[in-house]
Amino acid sequence: MDKKILKVGNLVANPGEKIQGNVSLKVNDSCDVKIPITLINGAQEGKTVAITAAVHGGEYTGVFGLIKLTREIEPKDLKGQLILVHITNVSAFEAKMQYVGPIDGKNLNRCFPGDKNGTHTEQLAYFISEEVYGQSDFFLDLHSGDIHEDLMPFTLYHRDATEEVRMQSRKIGELMNLGPVIGSGSDCGSINGMAMKYNIPGVLAELGCRGECNVDQAILYKDRILNVLYYYGLLDGEAYEPKETEVEYVHCMYCLDSDKDGLWYPSYSAGDPVEEGQIVGYITDYFGNILKEYHSPVTGKILYNTTSLAIRNGDPLVSFISNINTCECCANNSLSEQHNMEML
Repeated sequence: MDKKILKVGNLVANPGEKIQGNVSLKVNDSCDVKIPITLINGAQEGKTVAITAAVHGGEYTGVFGLIKLTREIEPKDLKGQLILVHITNVSAFEAKMQYVGPIDGKNLNRCFPGDKNGTHTEQLAYFISEEVYGQSDFFLDLHSGDIHEDLMPFTLYHRDATEEVRMQSRKIGELMNLGPVIGSGSDCGSINGMAMKYNIPGVLAELGCRGECNVDQAILYKDRILNVLYYYGLLDGEAYEPKETEVEYVHCMYCLDSDKDGLWYPSYSAGDPVEEGQIVGYITDYFGNILKEYHSPVTGKILYNTTSLAIRNGDPLVSFISNINTCECCANNSLSEQHNMEML
């Protein structure tokens, strides 16, 4: 069997090659966006893995982690292929924008699988879906907590995929070993939801927050990615497999959104335990008068917090996890039971 050529856009890597360059995505007749991508085509055959960073403009740790990973892996040592998208949402990254991009005001992680004839963000989602994830055996999507977010590290997979894809995705989350491994049933145009279309396993990972580029966290991202590559045989190395007792399995996420414009004052930090009904923050007007207090809907932990003082009606405030290691469908691996109030 001939070893396969790895191609994404105008970039081509033959077996045994590492190629780096920019793939152009046209915005209009006078402007296009350059997406920095590394292709590593191993000297030996194996799985094809896609890794993306900076889907949101203010998420930096994954970008630095991918640079370190790229410099460490050589084609002669690789059994398989790697597609590494260093900065996925370039226009938002360069504009230092949270959530959405400056060209069309859309959130890339709400636009998958995309539209080749749509707006810039929809075309970008289509490109990533078709040319990056569409030719991959599994994926890692590296998020890093946006400019206005405080979060605890975690991985997220789609629990409504097929049994095989679901369990492989959860295994990847375990191997990343960053924190809670969360099964989500959300279908909001995210990368995880898109993966169901292609029936490929993978996780959305979160490490880092507040728009910081932390060197130690970037190295941790790199090392945990290597652990996944060791396990699936792309690189020689011994993978660390956490015991089930070492992993927090979560099947319930809850989100509080603002219904006021004003100033937001969170009472707790990411990772803090909370009780149902406990006040987790409040919004005031611009004169300091309290407009509303917000209470936890569950007993559990704060997964992430909005840290910006400015808040608008409809903005997310706090996300919670609960039923940690107590959900029977998670514990029994069937993962078929549905839960109420879940949002992503």
